[in-house]
Amino acid sequence: MAMCNTLKNTENNIDEYPLVLQLKEFLFNNPNQKEFENWLNYTIYLLKSQDIPLYTFLHRISFINENEETSTTFFHKVQELQIPEANDFFREVRHVVNSNVLGPICFVTPEIGRWSTVGGLGVMVDELTQGIAKLGQDVMVISPYYDRNRYGDTGYLSKDTMGIHKIRNIEINLDGHYGFGVFYGKENGVDYYFLHNFSLFPTPYAGGSCSEVLRRVCCFCKAAMQLLCDLRNIPSVIVSNDWFTGLTPAYGKLHFGPTFKGTYFFHIVHNLDPMYEGRLYPSGGEGTCDHIHQINKDILVDPNGGQTVINPSRAAIMMCDNWGTVSNSYKNELLSFSPLAGLLREKPDPFAFPNGVFKQHRLNELLGKAGTNRVECKRHIQKTYFGYEDINPNVPIFSFVGRITKQKGVMLILEVAEELINRCKQQINILVGGCGNHGDPYFEQCVGKINDLRSKYPNSFWASPNEFFTDGPKVNLGSDFGLMPSEFEPGGIVQHEFFVAGTPVIAFCTGGLRDTVFEFDWNTDMGNGFTFDQHNREGLMNAMERALALFGNKEKYLKARRNAFNSVVDVVDVARAWCREFYKSKDKILFNVKEVLGGEDVAAPNDFFKLSEDQSELVDINVLIGTIDNQPKIANNQRYGSGLIAQGGGVNKTFFFSGECFEHRPGSVSVTGSFDGWKNKIPMIFDEMKNYWYANVSVPKGRCYYKFIVDGEWRCNPKEGMETDLSGNTNNVCDV
Repeated sequence: MAMCNTLKNTENNIDEYPLVLQLKEFLFNNPNQKEFENWLNYTIYLLKSQDIPLYTFLHRISFINENEETSTTFFHKVQELQIPEANDFFREVRHVVNSNVLGPICFVTPEIGRWSTVGGLGVMVDELTQGIAKLGQDVMVISPYYDRNRYGDTGYLSKDTMGIHKIRNIEINLDGHYGFGVFYGKENGVDYYFLHNFSLFPTPYAGGSCSEVLRRVCCFCKAAMQLLCDLRNIPSVIVSNDWFTGLTPAYGKLHFGPTFKGTYFFHIVHNLDPMYEGRLYPSGGEGTCDHIHQINKDILVDPNGGQTVINPSRAAIMMCDNWGTVSNSYKNELLSFSPLAGLLREKPDPFAFPNGVFKQHRLNELLGKAGTNRVECKRHIQKTYFGYEDINPNVPIFSFVGRITKQKGVMLILEVAEELINRCKQQINILVGGCGNHGDPYFEQCVGKINDLRSKYPNSFWASPNEFFTDGPKVNLGSDFGLMPSEFEPGGIVQHEFFVAGTPVIAFCTGGLRDTVFEFDWNTDMGNGFTFDQHNREGLMNAMERALALFGNKEKYLKARRNAFNSVVDVVDVARAWCREFYKSKDKILFNVKEVLGGEDVAAPNDFFKLSEDQSELVDINVLIGTIDNQPKIANNQRYGSGLIAQGGGVNKTFFFSGECFEHRPGSVSVTGSFDGWKNKIPMIFDEMKNYWYANVSVPKGRCYYKFIVDGEWRCNPKEGMETDLSGNTNNVCDV
């Protein structure tokens, strides 16, 4: 009775009540079905006496409501009960199972997988939908069939091995009559529908006038809804993705009567920077283009006065039932700083979860494309791009893979490259793998800088911005650090592609990078890379110098690579989180529908394989990271740009100089001393969080004299021991 009162009066879970503990015992210790039937019969009787539905009871048990495997076990046991169908008890429990089935989840997306992916959106939706299908859910995708994909290929669907074929035509009316061919294929449990109209969909995100782009958006969104009607398959949840699909909720709710009344419209924000809202600016004679979109202009047009702005993202947020995004940090940034923050805050509980990848699948693919191991990949990079005769494991490789755009922060890499190359005496490799759009002023500026660096430092810097970069897997595996200095990055996939290869990442603290890349801590050996929170040259320079210091300590560096490999967010977890959110939106409990009720088995993604923990550790050490013993030793007195000098027989010492000693932060601080006969001026690194400069140096045992050079001026650290020699020179001193 106490449990029933709790159910009625509070929202707390009831996990510790005897009846619930008995259920846990049944689920985890596999009792016979008769005992489970008796327990269920008694529970239903008790709940009915208090007018409490069985579903409400289950919803309040955390190990049922929050664990897909446990809920699947429960519903499976219910399904196996041998009870006459005429029995009231049978009807009660069957109703709980059947009413908890979510139904189809439909993703409407401008890009998808290998067919039309342009950026992270296409990768995320592709892997998320496959992950949700793997959980036994009914998943479908609707996307354009473009006249040409990003490679310029036509007819690319007909060449695909999936056997995609045309199944029908559909028609819609807006400012005219539009027809579409519908192409269909199925893979990994996902139903794919592609809408073809070569004049409307020439290429992904094709340009044009306001009317042309708006017509493209409107036709695709309305045609997607029309297709569902023609298929007579009305989804339980429809998921739109970014601005190009932003009118999907509006058309579904306003143009098709009550057809989609029971459908929950969810909008995923992949990037809501003002440049990526899909803003359209009508020319003087176009007005607000009402004849094209045929939606109340208050939904679609920004109400800020001045120039008319048609904003599909505004319509998406206003008309969806809820929205979510690809990292918790980015969600908070949007709620605080987005121009659409007011609309975003109107939704009661927006969702966020980081992007991820199929870890083992990517690992298998990575090793298949990249080669046998990390050492071979590093050899390939240094020979192919930097003109080395053979691998030099002591030269670190820093790599960027992605588009050369302002968002990706490539200019920061170019700004620090020359100084780092000179500091390291050209014993460093910096690779920028990617291209951009000609005509983009930022890209053109980067190209000029790239050409200058390549001509000056052919053995230290490489980029070819006019060519599509195809060596991504080898770079992920063979690099020593990945570079992600993005100005903003809502979620990010690239960091996980580096992490899968066991490669630490250097990233600006923004969006999804803030949630997934963590500073390596020398004391705890925690962290999978290095971060900086001021998006400027100095911030990236300091982070790369800290990375160089870590690279100089092979034992610590190996731990960072392990951390990177173990920090990959797996799509299995991503899919479970999003799927649970979709079930929650319909007040249902997530379970594997096909496992309980039967249906087509969902094949794992192509070449997907699962490693045991022992096998994962084996790949981690021997394939991805490589063992220290297999690599040439660091020569005595090998100098790194971080300031670390590795000397045979020395003791590692960290020199410090507190920022409190300066009224204004210096541009550079270095340390020199008797540890190497005063030969080298070793650059020190500034720690933003702790407000001090530091450098790790191998120092011979005994008394050590040293001094600091601050913006060219020789200085002692007043907070450390000092001694004046017979010539009147004052130095810091310590015993090692």
